[in-house]
Amino acid sequence: MKRRIVLALTAAMILGLTACGSSPASDQPKEQEEVSQQPETEEENASDEQEAAPGETPVTMKLGWAETAERSGHALSEAAYTFKEQVEELSGGTVTVELYPAAQLGDASSMLTQVESGTLEACMSISNGQFATSYYPDLGFLDIPYLFESGEEAYELLDPEGEFFAKLQADITEKTGIRPLVFFNEGLRHITNSKKPVLTPEDLKGLKIRTMNVAAHMKMFETLGAQPTNVSWNELYTALQTGAVEGQENPIANAVYISAWEVQKYMTLDGHVCLCGLFCMNEDFYGSLSDAQKAAVDEAARKSLEAEYGMYKEKEAENLALLKEKGLEVTELSTEEIDAFRQACQGEVLEYLRTVMDTPELLDEAMERVEEIRR
Repeated sequence: MKRRIVLALTAAMILGLTACGSSPASDQPKEQEEVSQQPETEEENASDEQEAAPGETPVTMKLGWAETAERSGHALSEAAYTFKEQVEELSGGTVTVELYPAAQLGDASSMLTQVESGTLEACMSISNGQFATSYYPDLGFLDIPYLFESGEEAYELLDPEGEFFAKLQADITEKTGIRPLVFFNEGLRHITNSKKPVLTPEDLKGLKIRTMNVAAHMKMFETLGAQPTNVSWNELYTALQTGAVEGQENPIANAVYISAWEVQKYMTLDGHVCLCGLFCMNEDFYGSLSDAQKAAVDEAARKSLEAEYGMYKEKEAENLALLKEKGLEVTELSTEEIDAFRQACQGEVLEYLRTVMDTPELLDEAMERVEEIRR
């Protein structure tokens, strides 16, 4: 039943977003830091405000994210605008949101630090690996290699109305003072390189692969025989162009954004991990809200997730077609071929994660729940 509900929500978002129209090449990636753009003016904010509900104290919150200010330019941007519209309407105008896109308030790490301290009420653009590394090691379960066979499985596991999410949210909030409102789903990560088709784990041996600075990701590629190298996002294209690294791994939309076909020749759709981004809010700020305002925030966050996931699903096939059209040689692995990668690295990464997580039992629980979803 849940799968049908998710698909129905996704279909609804696709229909709505298609009417807006956007080019896949305009996507901005998770790790992109753009030139600052001006936030909405006071006049623009004022025009969006609803009449305050009687008896409620009006509050204003700032929301920052690293991607483009153009609403149709990235799924997280669509999510941010959707959240603003929904929470202002649902709260009767007692919650006003000021939007700060394009890393105006700093990069993802800086914004997360600001949310922790309370100088910023909320932010997006926070990868699950980044949050696990800096704040909550137990989130490492999302970095199990080849845990998910599709983005939909991750979407269902982290359903904000599910029991698993509720326990995870409560524990993260208690231990960090940062409340995850939802987990955005930005798709499975895949491998590109300039040297050769990657069909088996052996094909990765010796390849210099750029990864994010996430220990579990680097451990996975080390186990597969590659040479993982941390390169900042804004230096990735140059690193690929000069041969400092020979490959990289990212969701399909990010490969489009960097024009991967210009500096890469091969892409392997292995889907080794799913990029799940946190929409975070300072817990003290959340706690200061009235019950009605909290309910508005929670519902608006769920609506923003539906909007984000709908745009991601709409663009995935379109972006993949563009990569092929531009000349990237794309290899789609069979279930058996992907299982060979899983067998080659999952056990060793699980062993590593058990040494760094506070609750390693969460690894087994997550794997069991994904199996249930798959059935």
